[in-house]
Amino acid sequence: MKKQYEDTDLDISLKKLNADLLWKTKQKQELKKRIISDIEKLESQERNKNPILPTRIRKVSLIRKLAYSGIALIILLVLFISSAFVSPVMAEVVSKIPFLSSIVSPQIALMLQPIQISSEDDGIKIEVVAAMNDDEMAVIYVTIQDLTGNRIDKTLDIYDYSLTEGHMFNSQIVDYDETTNTATLRIQANGGESLNNKKIRFHIGSFLSHKQTFEEVEVNANLMEVKNNTPQTISLDMNNIPGGGGEIFGELKEQGKVQVLKPDETELYLPKIEFMHISNLGFIDNRLHIQTKWTGDDIDSHGYIYFIDALGDKIHASNISFGIDKLGNTNYGTKYREYIFDVGNLDINELKLMGDFVSNGNHTTGNWNTTFKIQSVGEEKKVDFSKDFGTWMANSITVSPLGVTLYGNGEFNNSSKIVVNAKMNDGSVQTFDSMTNFSENEKVKAKFIPSLPLDSSKIEYINIDGIEIDF
Repeated sequence: MKKQYEDTDLDISLKKLNADLLWKTKQKQELKKRIISDIEKLESQERNKNPILPTRIRKVSLIRKLAYSGIALIILLVLFISSAFVSPVMAEVVSKIPFLSSIVSPQIALMLQPIQISSEDDGIKIEVVAAMNDDEMAVIYVTIQDLTGNRIDKTLDIYDYSLTEGHMFNSQIVDYDETTNTATLRIQANGGESLNNKKIRFHIGSFLSHKQTFEEVEVNANLMEVKNNTPQTISLDMNNIPGGGGEIFGELKEQGKVQVLKPDETELYLPKIEFMHISNLGFIDNRLHIQTKWTGDDIDSHGYIYFIDALGDKIHASNISFGIDKLGNTNYGTKYREYIFDVGNLDINELKLMGDFVSNGNHTTGNWNTTFKIQSVGEEKKVDFSKDFGTWMANSITVSPLGVTLYGNGEFNNSSKIVVNAKMNDGSVQTFDSMTNFSENEKVKAKFIPSLPLDSSKIEYINIDGIEIDF
């Protein structure tokens, strides 16, 4: 017959511990099992040392009681510390991403998969610190540190990089530590489901730093004089250009061939801007064209020209990039960029022509490579949601730490604005600072992405254009 033993101080402490703590996460469950297993071994060793003592006199000595109570106290401390720092590995990860420790909860840190794989070239160390992905996208946190010089600053931007299996990448600097000369970046890639549990190669070939930003640069041009003159133009094949953008770019693309201003008919320089100037201005088909010429002395100078109306609102232009050959004909290239305003019935005398420009100072090249596996953050929360967005109809919504995703049928309208936020249980509101969409075979996915991982367990409801969806 199995003997019954009285509860020791250790047993009582463990029962209270088990009742008070919620073992919600896999990591805590594993920690709990390890601790209880170790204590059972201690109890077994104690019983084996005294096999013949009757139950009534089988008491733990005062010293051993104190030892067991101390163990229970240590367990409590370990558990509470683990709640704050998750695990030694995760604590190290968080320490390498300083901003996480102050703005990301332990539950969110727990969702990050520690990677900690680095590559070094020419005194620049790049480390893939942690990552997470869901069905639509992956997020990877990367640190870049200059061990020997001063080639990194808060304006750092990865220029040449790739990630196998994913597509449509973008990177954003989220923290810069001046004391260690280390920048932390968030790399985002679509195709999260295809990345799950696969070996991924992340490559960086170059990055930019020490960028200069010039905002609200005034463009002093006599637009009424420009309007009264007929400019010379040349033909541009829209199928032989590197790209463009804006509301009327699609219309111009469909035309096949369009007229642009003849290059280098003027030289209008802007204050403090040495990497570009205005090379021509004129009206073509009642649209204002402003042509800019870029020196190409640095690798990624860019910017745009816009109007400011009387209310302070911006009026944006469409744009086309192209090159010019030795005979003066247009060809594929980026030497020239032509901004096109559909001013319509606007009074240009009441508009102010402005520009924002960026020039990079350093272009650092190298060969940094890391290979690792990425795992999903887990099952997403999904509910039915029906809403007509005009060109497509939503039928469901999912929530994961990486954002809110709307699913539906139709064709996504890029010009439409959908406002999404999350009301949290503590009363705060989580906003989403970017959006990406995937449309294929009339299937639509629109993902709204927060600047920081979202703690989906603490969401009260999601608000989509004023409609509240409980979670």
